[in-house]
Amino acid sequence: MKSMDIDETFHRMDSKGFYKLDVPEKLNMARLIVDFWVEYGRAQDVAIYYEDQKITYQELKELTDSFANALHKLGVSKGNRYVIRTPNQPEYQISFLGGQKIGAVPIPTNTMLREYELEHIINNSEAVAVITTTKYTEAIENIRPKCKTLKHIIVVGETVGDQIPFEQIMTEGKGVPPYVETLKDDQAYFLYTSGTTGPAKGVVHGHRFIIGAGDPIGKYTMGLERGDICGGPTALTWMYALGHNFLFAFRWGVSTAIYSDERFDPERAYEFIERFKNTIFAGTPTIYRMMLAVEDAEKKYDTSSLKYCLSSGEPLLAETWREWMRRFNVKIIDSMGQTEAHEFCTTQTSLPVKVGSMGKPLPGIEVAIVNDKGEQLPPGEMGHLAIRTDHPGLFLEYFKMPEQMKEVSLPNNWYDTKDLATMDEDGYFWYGSRSDDIMTCRGYRISPAEVETALQEHEAVLESGVAGAPDPEMGDKVKAWVVLHEGFEPTPEMAITLQDHVKATIAPFKYPREIEFIEELPKTSSGKILRRELRSWEKEKLEKK
Repeated sequence: MKSMDIDETFHRMDSKGFYKLDVPEKLNMARLIVDFWVEYGRAQDVAIYYEDQKITYQELKELTDSFANALHKLGVSKGNRYVIRTPNQPEYQISFLGGQKIGAVPIPTNTMLREYELEHIINNSEAVAVITTTKYTEAIENIRPKCKTLKHIIVVGETVGDQIPFEQIMTEGKGVPPYVETLKDDQAYFLYTSGTTGPAKGVVHGHRFIIGAGDPIGKYTMGLERGDICGGPTALTWMYALGHNFLFAFRWGVSTAIYSDERFDPERAYEFIERFKNTIFAGTPTIYRMMLAVEDAEKKYDTSSLKYCLSSGEPLLAETWREWMRRFNVKIIDSMGQTEAHEFCTTQTSLPVKVGSMGKPLPGIEVAIVNDKGEQLPPGEMGHLAIRTDHPGLFLEYFKMPEQMKEVSLPNNWYDTKDLATMDEDGYFWYGSRSDDIMTCRGYRISPAEVETALQEHEAVLESGVAGAPDPEMGDKVKAWVVLHEGFEPTPEMAITLQDHVKATIAPFKYPREIEFIEELPKTSSGKILRRELRSWEKEKLEKK
Protein backbone atom coordinates (compact mmCIF):
# COMPACT_ATOMS: atom_id res chain seq x y z
CA MET A 1 0.00 0.00 0.00
CA LYS A 2 1.50 3.33 -1.04
CA SER A 3 1.56 6.44 1.12
CA MET A 4 -1.33 8.18 -0.57
CA ASP A 5 -3.54 5.06 -0.55
CA ILE A 6 -4.55 4.69 3.09
CA ASP A 7 -8.16 4.97 1.95
CA GLU A 8 -7.72 1.63 0.17
CA THR A 9 -8.04 -0.08 3.55
CA PHE A 10 -11.76 0.75 3.25
CA HIS A 11 -12.41 -0.81 -0.13
CA ARG A 12 -14.66 -3.72 0.81
CA MET A 13 -18.14 -3.75 2.30
CA ASP A 14 -19.80 -6.80 3.82
CA SER A 15 -23.40 -7.99 3.41
CA LYS A 16 -24.58 -5.76 6.28
CA GLY A 17 -23.11 -2.64 4.73
CA PHE A 18 -20.10 -2.43 7.07
CA TYR A 19 -16.74 -1.38 5.69
CA LYS A 20 -14.08 -4.02 6.20
CA LEU A 21 -10.54 -3.01 7.03
CA ASP A 22 -7.88 -4.94 5.16
CA VAL A 23 -5.01 -5.83 7.49
CA PRO A 24 -2.03 -7.73 6.00
CA GLU A 25 -0.92 -10.90 7.78
CA LYS A 26 2.69 -9.70 7.98
CA LEU A 27 2.72 -6.37 9.77
CA ASN A 28 5.03 -4.37 12.03
CA MET A 29 3.54 -1.27 13.57
CA ALA A 30 6.78 0.71 13.89
CA ARG A 31 8.05 -0.02 10.40
CA LEU A 32 4.63 0.87 8.94
CA ILE A 33 4.39 4.29 10.60
CA VAL A 34 8.03 5.39 10.47
CA ASP A 35 10.10 3.61 7.79
CA PHE A 36 7.13 3.66 5.39
CA TRP A 37 7.11 7.47 5.20
CA VAL A 38 10.85 7.66 4.63
CA GLU A 39 10.44 5.37 1.63
CA TYR A 40 7.36 7.15 0.26
CA GLY A 41 8.37 10.78 0.10
CA ARG A 42 8.06 12.28 3.58
CA ALA A 43 11.58 11.70 4.91
CA GLN A 44 12.12 15.42 5.51
CA ASP A 45 8.64 16.10 6.92
CA VAL A 46 8.71 16.86 10.64
CA ALA A 47 7.50 13.94 12.73
CA ILE A 48 8.06 15.43 16.21
CA TYR A 49 8.12 18.98 17.55
CA TYR A 50 9.49 19.13 21.09
CA GLU A 51 10.48 22.41 22.71
CA ASP A 52 13.14 23.74 20.29
CA GLN A 53 13.70 20.38 18.56
CA LYS A 54 12.39 19.21 15.21
CA ILE A 55 12.78 15.52 14.39
CA THR A 56 12.07 14.51 10.79
CA TYR A 57 10.79 11.11 9.72
CA GLN A 58 14.29 10.30 8.42
CA GLU A 59 15.81 11.18 11.78
CA LEU A 60 13.10 9.25 13.62
CA LYS A 61 13.86 6.17 11.52
CA GLU A 62 17.54 6.40 12.41
CA LEU A 63 16.81 6.97 16.11
CA THR A 64 14.39 4.06 16.34
CA ASP A 65 16.85 1.85 14.42
CA SER A 66 19.53 2.74 16.97
CA PHE A 67 17.29 1.88 19.89
CA ALA A 68 16.26 -1.39 18.23
CA ASN A 69 19.91 -2.30 17.79
CA ALA A 70 20.69 -1.33 21.39
CA LEU A 71 17.97 -3.57 22.80
CA HIS A 72 19.09 -6.41 20.55
CA LYS A 73 22.66 -6.10 21.86
CA LEU A 74 21.31 -6.26 25.42
CA GLY A 75 19.68 -9.58 24.58
CA VAL A 76 16.11 -8.30 24.27
CA SER A 77 14.32 -10.25 21.57
CA LYS A 78 10.94 -10.83 19.96
CA GLY A 79 8.17 -11.22 22.53
CA ASN A 80 10.20 -9.75 25.43
CA ARG A 81 8.31 -7.04 27.30
CA TYR A 82 9.81 -3.80 28.60
CA VAL A 83 8.34 -0.93 30.64
CA ILE A 84 8.57 2.75 29.66
CA ARG A 85 8.24 5.24 32.51
CA THR A 86 9.00 8.74 31.25
CA PRO A 87 7.12 12.01 30.88
CA ASN A 88 6.02 13.18 27.42
CA GLN A 89 9.31 13.46 25.51
CA PRO A 90 10.87 12.08 22.30
CA GLU A 91 12.74 9.32 24.15
CA TYR A 92 9.36 7.82 25.03
CA GLN A 93 8.33 7.58 21.38
CA ILE A 94 11.78 6.38 20.27
CA SER A 95 11.77 3.64 22.92
CA PHE A 96 8.23 2.56 22.07
CA LEU A 97 8.81 2.23 18.33
CA GLY A 98 12.42 1.09 18.46
CA GLY A 99 11.62 -2.00 20.50
CA GLN A 100 8.71 -2.88 18.23
CA LYS A 101 11.07 -3.04 15.25
CA ILE A 102 12.71 -6.17 16.71
CA GLY A 103 9.39 -7.61 17.90
CA ALA A 104 9.82 -6.55 21.53
CA VAL A 105 6.75 -5.28 23.36
CA PRO A 106 6.65 -1.83 25.04
CA ILE A 107 4.51 -1.17 28.11
CA PRO A 108 3.99 2.58 28.71
CA THR A 109 3.23 3.47 32.34
CA ASN A 110 2.13 6.70 33.92
CA THR A 111 4.78 8.46 36.01
CA MET A 112 2.26 8.92 38.85
CA LEU A 113 1.93 5.19 39.50
CA ARG A 114 3.00 4.05 42.95
CA GLU A 115 5.63 1.43 43.66
CA TYR A 116 3.21 -1.44 44.29
CA GLU A 117 1.49 -0.70 40.97
CA LEU A 118 4.80 -0.74 39.10
CA GLU A 119 5.81 -3.95 40.84
CA HIS A 120 2.54 -5.58 39.72
CA ILE A 121 3.03 -4.45 36.12
CA ILE A 122 6.65 -5.60 35.88
CA ASN A 123 5.93 -8.97 37.48
CA ASN A 124 2.67 -9.64 35.68
CA SER A 125 4.20 -8.79 32.30
CA GLU A 126 7.55 -10.43 33.10
CA ALA A 127 9.28 -7.28 31.83
CA VAL A 128 13.03 -7.59 31.22
CA ALA A 129 13.86 -3.87 31.08
CA VAL A 130 12.65 -0.44 32.18
CA ILE A 131 13.30 2.81 30.33
CA THR A 132 12.93 5.80 32.64
CA THR A 133 14.42 9.17 33.58
CA THR A 134 16.68 10.11 36.48
CA LYS A 135 13.73 11.64 38.33
CA TYR A 136 11.85 8.33 38.40
CA THR A 137 14.62 5.77 39.02
CA GLU A 138 14.21 5.60 42.79
CA ALA A 139 10.90 3.72 42.66
CA ILE A 140 12.31 1.22 40.16
CA GLU A 141 15.38 0.58 42.29
CA ASN A 142 13.20 0.15 45.39
CA ILE A 143 11.15 -2.64 43.80
CA ARG A 144 13.96 -4.18 41.76
CA PRO A 145 14.75 -6.96 44.29
CA LYS A 146 11.13 -8.13 44.01
CA CYS A 147 11.10 -8.15 40.19
CA LYS A 148 12.94 -11.31 39.18
CA THR A 149 12.69 -10.86 35.40
CA LEU A 150 14.00 -7.27 35.42
CA LYS A 151 17.53 -7.22 33.99
CA HIS A 152 18.13 -3.71 32.70
CA ILE A 153 17.32 -0.17 33.82
CA ILE A 154 17.94 2.31 30.99
CA VAL A 155 17.98 5.93 32.13
CA VAL A 156 17.52 9.18 30.24
CA GLY A 157 19.83 11.45 32.25
CA GLU A 158 22.27 10.78 35.06
CA THR A 159 22.78 7.16 36.15
CA VAL A 160 24.06 5.34 39.22
CA GLY A 161 25.35 1.82 39.74
CA ASP A 162 24.61 -0.55 36.88
CA GLN A 163 21.96 1.67 35.30
CA ILE A 164 22.53 2.10 31.56
CA PRO A 165 22.67 5.62 30.06
CA PHE A 166 20.12 6.04 27.24
CA GLU A 167 22.52 8.27 25.31
CA GLN A 168 25.25 5.63 25.47
CA ILE A 169 23.17 2.80 24.06
CA MET A 170 21.85 5.05 21.31
CA THR A 171 25.41 5.81 20.24
CA GLU A 172 26.47 2.17 20.42
CA GLY A 173 23.35 1.04 18.57
CA LYS A 174 23.77 3.13 15.43
CA GLY A 175 23.17 1.17 12.27
CA VAL A 176 20.54 -1.07 10.70
CA PRO A 177 18.85 -3.40 13.20
CA PRO A 178 18.23 -7.08 12.45
CA TYR A 179 15.02 -7.71 10.54
CA VAL A 180 12.45 -9.48 12.72
CA GLU A 181 9.21 -10.57 11.11
CA THR A 182 6.03 -9.83 13.06
CA LEU A 183 2.45 -10.79 12.27
CA LYS A 184 -0.74 -8.78 12.71
CA ASP A 185 -1.78 -10.80 15.78
CA ASP A 186 1.65 -10.75 17.47
CA GLN A 187 1.89 -8.69 20.65
CA ALA A 188 2.73 -5.07 19.78
CA TYR A 189 2.28 -3.28 23.12
CA PHE A 190 0.53 -3.56 26.49
CA LEU A 191 -1.38 -0.94 28.42
CA TYR A 192 -2.46 -1.59 31.99
CA THR A 193 -5.98 -0.49 32.80
CA SER A 194 -6.28 2.42 35.17
CA GLY A 195 -8.28 0.40 37.65
CA THR A 196 -11.81 1.83 37.62
CA THR A 197 -13.25 -1.63 38.25
CA GLY A 198 -10.50 -3.46 40.16
CA PRO A 199 -6.83 -4.48 39.88
CA ALA A 200 -4.97 -3.30 36.79
CA LYS A 201 -5.18 -5.72 33.86
CA GLY A 202 -2.60 -6.01 31.10
CA VAL A 203 -4.45 -5.11 27.90
CA VAL A 204 -2.53 -6.70 25.02
CA HIS A 205 -2.76 -5.13 21.57
CA GLY A 206 -1.50 -6.64 18.32
CA HIS A 207 0.26 -4.93 15.43
CA ARG A 208 -3.12 -4.94 13.62
CA PHE A 209 -4.24 -2.14 15.99
CA ILE A 210 -2.48 0.54 13.98
CA ILE A 211 -4.72 -0.12 10.96
CA GLY A 212 -7.82 -1.34 12.82
CA ALA A 213 -8.00 1.76 15.01
CA GLY A 214 -5.65 4.19 13.30
CA ASP A 215 -7.27 4.22 9.87
CA PRO A 216 -10.90 4.95 10.79
CA ILE A 217 -9.97 7.37 13.60
CA GLY A 218 -7.42 9.22 11.50
CA LYS A 219 -9.86 9.56 8.61
CA TYR A 220 -13.25 10.13 10.24
CA THR A 221 -12.50 11.57 13.70
CA MET A 222 -9.34 13.57 13.03
CA GLY A 223 -9.63 14.26 9.30
CA LEU A 224 -5.85 13.98 8.98
CA GLU A 225 -3.97 15.22 5.94
CA ARG A 226 -0.36 16.13 5.20
CA GLY A 227 0.71 19.22 7.14
CA ASP A 228 -1.43 18.56 10.22
CA ILE A 229 0.13 18.94 13.66
CA CYS A 230 -1.42 16.93 16.50
CA GLY A 231 -0.90 17.42 20.22
CA GLY A 232 -2.39 17.97 23.63
CA PRO A 233 -1.61 18.13 27.34
CA THR A 234 -2.56 14.60 28.40
CA ALA A 235 0.04 11.90 29.13
CA LEU A 236 1.04 9.79 26.12
CA THR A 237 0.71 6.74 28.36
CA TRP A 238 -3.11 7.10 28.23
CA MET A 239 -4.69 5.25 25.31
CA TYR A 240 -6.53 8.39 24.16
CA ALA A 241 -3.33 10.45 23.79
CA LEU A 242 -1.22 7.46 22.73
CA GLY A 243 -3.40 7.25 19.64
CA HIS A 244 -4.22 10.86 18.73
CA ASN A 245 -0.97 12.52 19.74
CA PHE A 246 1.41 9.78 18.65
CA LEU A 247 0.53 6.56 16.81
CA PHE A 248 -2.30 7.76 14.57
CA ALA A 249 -0.43 10.92 13.61
CA PHE A 250 2.49 8.80 12.43
CA ARG A 251 0.16 6.31 10.72
CA TRP A 252 -1.05 9.22 8.56
CA GLY A 253 2.42 10.73 8.10
CA VAL A 254 1.74 14.00 9.93
CA SER A 255 3.42 15.77 12.84
CA THR A 256 3.08 15.57 16.61
CA ALA A 257 3.86 18.40 19.01
CA ILE A 258 4.79 17.18 22.49
CA TYR A 259 3.32 19.02 25.46
CA SER A 260 6.19 18.66 27.91
CA ASP A 261 4.79 20.05 31.18
CA GLU A 262 3.72 17.29 33.57
CA ARG A 263 1.14 19.52 35.28
CA PHE A 264 -1.69 21.04 33.30
CA ASP A 265 -1.97 24.80 33.12
CA PRO A 266 -4.70 26.31 30.90
CA GLU A 267 -2.63 29.32 29.83
CA ARG A 268 0.28 27.04 29.01
CA ALA A 269 -2.11 25.02 26.82
CA TYR A 270 -3.00 28.12 24.81
CA GLU A 271 0.69 28.97 24.48
CA PHE A 272 1.32 25.42 23.26
CA ILE A 273 -1.30 25.77 20.49
CA GLU A 274 0.02 29.19 19.51
CA ARG A 275 3.70 28.10 19.45
CA PHE A 276 3.34 24.89 17.46
CA LYS A 277 0.35 25.89 15.33
CA ASN A 278 -1.60 22.77 16.24
CA THR A 279 -4.32 21.82 13.80
CA ILE A 280 -5.62 18.99 16.01
CA PHE A 281 -5.79 19.48 19.79
CA ALA A 282 -6.74 16.58 22.08
CA GLY A 283 -8.11 17.42 25.52
CA THR A 284 -10.74 16.29 28.00
CA PRO A 285 -13.96 18.05 29.06
CA THR A 286 -12.24 19.18 32.27
CA ILE A 287 -9.34 20.62 30.27
CA TYR A 288 -11.74 22.56 28.03
CA ARG A 289 -13.66 23.89 31.04
CA MET A 290 -10.41 25.08 32.64
CA MET A 291 -9.29 26.69 29.38
CA LEU A 292 -12.64 28.45 29.00
CA ALA A 293 -12.16 29.90 32.48
CA VAL A 294 -9.24 31.99 31.14
CA GLU A 295 -10.77 35.40 30.53
CA ASP A 296 -10.49 36.73 26.97
CA ALA A 297 -8.29 33.81 25.91
CA GLU A 298 -9.63 34.09 22.38
CA LYS A 299 -8.18 37.62 22.23
CA LYS A 300 -4.92 36.93 24.05
CA TYR A 301 -3.83 33.84 22.11
CA ASP A 302 -3.69 32.90 18.44
CA THR A 303 -5.61 29.64 18.01
CA SER A 304 -6.44 30.17 14.34
CA SER A 305 -4.43 27.09 13.30
CA LEU A 306 -6.99 24.74 14.89
CA LYS A 307 -9.16 22.59 12.59
CA TYR A 308 -10.67 20.31 15.22
CA CYS A 309 -10.49 19.74 18.95
CA LEU A 310 -10.98 16.23 20.33
CA SER A 311 -12.51 15.14 23.62
CA SER A 312 -12.83 11.90 25.58
CA GLY A 313 -12.64 10.46 29.09
CA GLU A 314 -15.88 11.88 30.51
CA PRO A 315 -19.15 13.38 29.24
CA LEU A 316 -18.75 16.61 27.27
CA LEU A 317 -21.28 19.15 28.47
CA ALA A 318 -23.45 20.99 25.96
CA GLU A 319 -22.51 24.28 27.61
CA THR A 320 -18.78 23.52 27.18
CA TRP A 321 -19.22 22.58 23.51
CA ARG A 322 -21.29 25.66 22.68
CA GLU A 323 -19.05 28.10 24.57
CA TRP A 324 -15.91 26.71 22.92
CA MET A 325 -17.59 26.95 19.51
CA ARG A 326 -18.76 30.51 20.23
CA ARG A 327 -15.37 31.78 21.38
CA PHE A 328 -13.04 29.85 19.05
CA ASN A 329 -15.30 28.74 16.18
CA VAL A 330 -13.82 25.22 16.35
CA LYS A 331 -15.80 22.00 16.79
CA ILE A 332 -14.99 19.69 19.68
CA ILE A 333 -15.28 16.11 18.38
CA ASP A 334 -16.51 13.97 21.29
CA SER A 335 -15.89 10.24 21.42
CA MET A 336 -16.25 7.00 23.33
CA GLY A 337 -13.29 4.68 23.67
CA GLN A 338 -11.50 2.22 25.90
CA THR A 339 -8.03 0.91 26.58
CA GLU A 340 -9.24 -2.29 24.92
CA ALA A 341 -10.27 -0.63 21.64
CA HIS A 342 -9.39 3.06 21.58
CA GLU A 343 -12.26 5.06 20.03
CA PHE A 344 -15.05 3.18 18.33
CA CYS A 345 -17.89 5.70 18.48
CA THR A 346 -17.39 9.43 17.75
CA THR A 347 -19.22 12.50 16.51
CA GLN A 348 -16.84 12.48 13.49
CA THR A 349 -15.87 15.44 11.34
CA SER A 350 -18.61 14.94 8.73
CA LEU A 351 -21.60 14.27 11.01
CA PRO A 352 -24.15 16.80 12.29
CA VAL A 353 -23.37 17.26 15.97
CA LYS A 354 -25.83 16.10 18.61
CA VAL A 355 -24.32 17.71 21.67
CA GLY A 356 -24.05 15.22 24.53
CA SER A 357 -24.08 12.20 22.22
CA MET A 358 -20.95 10.14 21.61
CA GLY A 359 -21.85 10.07 17.94
CA LYS A 360 -21.98 7.05 15.66
CA PRO A 361 -19.75 3.99 15.28
CA LEU A 362 -16.76 4.58 13.02
CA PRO A 363 -16.82 2.94 9.57
CA GLY A 364 -15.17 -0.45 9.80
CA ILE A 365 -16.30 -0.98 13.41
CA GLU A 366 -19.58 -2.74 14.20
CA VAL A 367 -21.08 -1.49 17.47
CA ALA A 368 -24.52 -2.24 18.97
CA ILE A 369 -26.65 -2.06 22.10
CA VAL A 370 -27.38 -5.67 23.13
CA ASN A 371 -28.98 -7.59 25.96
CA ASP A 372 -27.44 -10.39 28.05
CA LYS A 373 -28.13 -12.84 25.22
CA GLY A 374 -26.21 -10.76 22.69
CA GLU A 375 -29.42 -9.73 20.92
CA GLN A 376 -29.56 -6.23 19.51
CA LEU A 377 -31.98 -3.90 21.27
CA PRO A 378 -34.28 -1.34 19.63
CA PRO A 379 -33.60 2.42 19.76
CA GLY A 380 -34.17 4.03 23.15
CA GLU A 381 -33.60 0.87 25.18
CA MET A 382 -30.57 0.79 27.47
CA GLY A 383 -28.27 -2.21 27.26
CA HIS A 384 -24.68 -3.36 26.92
CA LEU A 385 -22.52 -1.21 24.65
CA ALA A 386 -20.82 -3.93 22.59
CA ILE A 387 -18.26 -4.22 19.80
CA ARG A 388 -18.10 -7.09 17.31
CA THR A 389 -15.14 -9.27 18.22
CA ASP A 390 -13.71 -9.29 14.69
CA HIS A 391 -12.83 -5.58 14.93
CA PRO A 392 -9.07 -5.50 14.15
CA GLY A 393 -8.52 -2.60 16.56
CA LEU A 394 -9.79 -4.68 19.49
CA PHE A 395 -7.29 -5.99 22.01
CA LEU A 396 -6.00 -9.57 21.89
CA GLU A 397 -6.38 -10.53 25.56
CA TYR A 398 -5.97 -9.59 29.20
CA PHE A 399 -2.51 -10.96 29.87
CA LYS A 400 -2.63 -14.15 31.94
CA MET A 401 -6.25 -13.42 32.94
CA PRO A 402 -8.51 -15.84 31.01
CA GLU A 403 -11.37 -15.51 33.50
CA GLN A 404 -11.55 -11.76 32.91
CA MET A 405 -11.75 -12.44 29.19
CA LYS A 406 -14.83 -14.59 29.78
CA GLU A 407 -16.43 -11.74 31.73
CA VAL A 408 -16.33 -9.42 28.70
CA SER A 409 -17.65 -11.98 26.21
CA LEU A 410 -21.31 -11.92 25.18
CA PRO A 411 -23.14 -14.38 22.90
CA ASN A 412 -23.16 -13.81 19.14
CA ASN A 413 -19.51 -12.67 19.06
CA TRP A 414 -19.85 -9.43 20.98
CA TYR A 415 -17.22 -7.86 23.26
CA ASP A 416 -18.91 -6.26 26.27
CA THR A 417 -17.38 -2.85 27.03
CA LYS A 418 -19.00 -3.03 30.48
CA ASP A 419 -20.68 0.28 29.69
CA LEU A 420 -24.41 0.84 29.39
CA ALA A 421 -25.80 3.04 26.64
CA THR A 422 -28.74 3.70 24.33
CA MET A 423 -29.05 4.37 20.61
CA ASP A 424 -31.55 6.85 19.18
CA GLU A 425 -33.61 6.58 15.98
CA ASP A 426 -30.85 8.34 13.99
CA GLY A 427 -28.20 5.84 15.04
CA TYR A 428 -26.47 8.15 17.53
CA PHE A 429 -25.25 6.53 20.75
CA TRP A 430 -25.79 8.02 24.22
CA TYR A 431 -23.73 7.03 27.25
CA GLY A 432 -25.38 5.68 30.40
CA SER A 433 -22.67 4.58 32.82
CA ARG A 434 -20.35 1.77 33.74
CA SER A 435 -22.53 -1.28 34.32
CA ASP A 436 -21.39 -1.56 37.94
CA ASP A 437 -21.93 2.18 38.61
CA ILE A 438 -25.70 2.17 38.05
CA MET A 439 -27.56 3.16 41.21
CA THR A 440 -30.92 1.74 42.25
CA CYS A 441 -32.83 4.28 44.32
CA ARG A 442 -36.37 3.32 45.44
CA GLY A 443 -36.51 0.91 42.49
CA TYR A 444 -35.37 3.47 39.90
CA ARG A 445 -32.15 2.80 37.96
CA ILE A 446 -30.10 5.99 37.81
CA SER A 447 -26.94 6.72 35.84
CA PRO A 448 -24.31 8.67 37.81
CA ALA A 449 -23.01 10.23 34.58
CA GLU A 450 -26.42 11.81 33.94
CA VAL A 451 -26.48 13.41 37.39
CA GLU A 452 -22.85 14.56 37.04
CA THR A 453 -23.66 16.18 33.71
CA ALA A 454 -26.64 18.00 35.17
CA LEU A 455 -24.56 19.30 38.08
CA GLN A 456 -21.77 20.49 35.83
CA GLU A 457 -24.17 22.59 33.82
CA HIS A 458 -24.41 24.92 36.82
CA GLU A 459 -21.95 27.83 36.63
CA ALA A 460 -20.62 27.14 40.15
CA VAL A 461 -19.53 23.56 39.45
CA LEU A 462 -16.06 22.75 38.10
CA GLU A 463 -16.28 18.97 38.58
CA SER A 464 -18.62 16.46 40.16
CA GLY A 465 -18.62 12.81 41.02
CA VAL A 466 -21.78 10.82 41.80
CA ALA A 467 -22.19 7.41 43.39
CA GLY A 468 -24.69 5.42 45.39
CA ALA A 469 -24.42 5.66 49.19
CA PRO A 470 -25.97 2.71 51.06
CA ASP A 471 -29.34 3.60 52.57
CA PRO A 472 -31.76 1.24 54.38
CA GLU A 473 -34.84 2.88 52.87
CA MET A 474 -33.73 3.91 49.38
CA GLY A 475 -31.26 1.16 48.52
CA ASP A 476 -28.75 3.52 46.93
CA LYS A 477 -28.96 7.12 48.04
CA VAL A 478 -27.75 9.36 45.24
CA LYS A 479 -24.82 11.35 46.60
CA ALA A 480 -22.67 13.93 44.83
CA TRP A 481 -19.16 15.12 45.59
CA VAL A 482 -18.64 18.58 44.08
CA VAL A 483 -15.60 20.72 43.31
CA LEU A 484 -16.60 24.38 42.94
CA HIS A 485 -15.12 27.05 40.70
CA GLU A 486 -13.12 29.75 42.45
CA GLY A 487 -15.35 32.45 43.84
CA PHE A 488 -18.19 30.13 44.93
CA GLU A 489 -18.63 29.15 48.58
CA PRO A 490 -19.36 25.55 49.70
CA THR A 491 -22.35 26.40 51.89
CA PRO A 492 -25.58 24.54 52.77
CA GLU A 493 -27.38 27.11 50.64
CA MET A 494 -25.18 26.22 47.66
CA ALA A 495 -26.01 22.54 48.15
CA ILE A 496 -29.74 23.30 48.02
CA THR A 497 -29.23 25.48 44.93
CA LEU A 498 -27.47 22.62 43.15
CA GLN A 499 -30.14 20.11 44.17
CA ASP A 500 -32.84 22.38 42.78
CA HIS A 501 -30.82 22.85 39.60
CA VAL A 502 -30.63 19.08 39.04
CA LYS A 503 -34.37 18.68 39.68
CA ALA A 504 -35.04 21.31 37.02
CA THR A 505 -32.60 19.78 34.53
CA ILE A 506 -33.37 16.05 34.64
CA ALA A 507 -36.09 13.86 36.18
CA PRO A 508 -36.52 15.13 39.75
CA PHE A 509 -36.22 11.65 41.36
CA LYS A 510 -32.58 11.56 40.20
CA TYR A 511 -31.41 14.57 42.21
CA PRO A 512 -28.59 14.00 44.77
CA ARG A 513 -30.03 13.62 48.26
CA GLU A 514 -26.70 14.65 49.69
CA ILE A 515 -23.93 16.92 48.38
CA GLU A 516 -20.44 17.00 49.82
CA PHE A 517 -18.03 19.73 48.74
CA ILE A 518 -14.42 18.63 48.32
CA GLU A 519 -11.16 20.09 46.96
CA GLU A 520 -10.36 17.26 44.58
CA LEU A 521 -12.06 14.14 43.22
CA PRO A 522 -10.34 10.74 43.33
CA LYS A 523 -9.20 9.87 39.82
CA THR A 524 -7.24 7.33 37.88
CA SER A 525 -3.88 8.26 36.37
CA SER A 526 -5.71 9.05 33.12
CA GLY A 527 -8.14 11.43 34.82
CA LYS A 528 -11.27 9.28 35.12
CA ILE A 529 -13.35 9.64 38.27
CA LEU A 530 -12.99 6.68 40.62
CA ARG A 531 -16.61 6.13 41.62
CA ARG A 532 -15.67 2.95 43.45
CA GLU A 533 -13.46 5.13 45.67
CA LEU A 534 -16.44 7.37 46.38
CA ARG A 535 -18.52 4.30 47.28
CA SER A 536 -15.68 3.09 49.49
CA TRP A 537 -15.69 6.38 51.42
CA GLU A 538 -19.38 5.94 52.18
CA LYS A 539 -18.93 2.33 53.20
CA GLU A 540 -16.19 3.29 55.65
CA LYS A 541 -18.40 5.99 57.16
CA LEU A 542 -21.21 3.45 57.62
CA GLU A 543 -18.89 0.95 59.30
CA LYS A 544 -17.70 3.57 61.80
CA LYS A 545 -21.23 4.39 62.95
